[in-house]
Amino acid sequence: MVSITPLKPYIPIDPKEFCTNPYDIIEKEEELELKKNVNSLIHLILPEGEGDEIYQNAAKGYKSFKENKIIRKEEIPSIFVYRQESSNFTHQGLIMGVSLQDYEDDNIVKHEHTREKPLRDRTNHIVTSNVAAGLVWSVFQSNKKINVVIEKIKKNEPKFDFEKYGFRHLLWQETDSKIIQKLKDLFKSEKIYIADGHHRAASAAEYRKLQLKKQEADKDPEAPWQYLLSYVASDEQIRILPYNRVIKKLPLSENEFLDSLKSDFEIISMESAFNPEKKNEMSICLKGYWYKLVVKETKFESKRDSLDVAILQDRVLEPILNIKDPRSDENIFFVGGIQDPKEMEKYITEKGNDLFVNLYPVNIKDLEIIADAGGVMPPKSTWFDPKVLSGLVLHDLEGK
Repeated sequence: MVSITPLKPYIPIDPKEFCTNPYDIIEKEEELELKKNVNSLIHLILPEGEGDEIYQNAAKGYKSFKENKIIRKEEIPSIFVYRQESSNFTHQGLIMGVSLQDYEDDNIVKHEHTREKPLRDRTNHIVTSNVAAGLVWSVFQSNKKINVVIEKIKKNEPKFDFEKYGFRHLLWQETDSKIIQKLKDLFKSEKIYIADGHHRAASAAEYRKLQLKKQEADKDPEAPWQYLLSYVASDEQIRILPYNRVIKKLPLSENEFLDSLKSDFEIISMESAFNPEKKNEMSICLKGYWYKLVVKETKFESKRDSLDVAILQDRVLEPILNIKDPRSDENIFFVGGIQDPKEMEKYITEKGNDLFVNLYPVNIKDLEIIADAGGVMPPKSTWFDPKVLSGLVLHDLEGK
């Protein structure tokens, strides 16, 4: 159900030096350190400046990379296999173009609402720079035939093989038109689900709409801007970590808060920091003390309502703490990617917050069910880990 295409992208000469984490997880300290290196992608994805100057500097950064031969153009249409390896987790998938018409037709399924401000930012960025540098991470339901093709591509020598951010990164390039056609045929019967990168996908769709206004759609159906730069992996290759919540200040006492939970949760006092072991079980650190919350009623009207992030929002954050919109409320913030509960505890004991809520991670199958039903996940429901690098492949939307 989706149309895919090979790419003729720009790729870095030195990927270890050039590539970075996605722009939206780079902390300010790391950003400043990266900007000391003129050959880093950071100058494209998080450029200096104020207002529109930011986007103009992104375009200048991209132009500079080409002029100074920091990146080079691949002239043969290619699909890539990208693999990340570590001692405790490995995953892999395909880097390729996926039709933005399929995005409009919901064959590329979304599970989150986009927000106006970050969407406007990413749209301005892509319209001014005319390049997509960050991958939109999507998944397909496990397909043995696709996985066989991926393994066949991996028999070649990798184009890139380097270590960064605690992972070994490998990239294989496939130019054989027969193998690419095989993948095209296989994906014609697949639906894919956006895992990470909803704003990048939406901004690419906005770019395409602007181009369609300039010219007839059938004039250039294979133009680069018709396709979304995507990393597409089997759902069995996915690791989701919890996206935890931190409440800065409770509007009531600890005892009042615990009493207010009793109607919906069994509350068990714990001796030390811990992670929840299953769905519908939460771990909280309240003023330095740990409690296990077990959901009492587990019959739900929908799959969305069964998610722990939804239960937390519907039964705790909004009715008890008056946090109606967690995306805008200043009394809450989110922590993703941390697995050690002792590190979570420091948000209370060392950083002065009142409540840390440690959630059990969302299952990818639940995400697919909700997305298929046209549902929307609560904000900040999933932290996909590890993050795929930006800059391995740069998709020039003008085809230059």
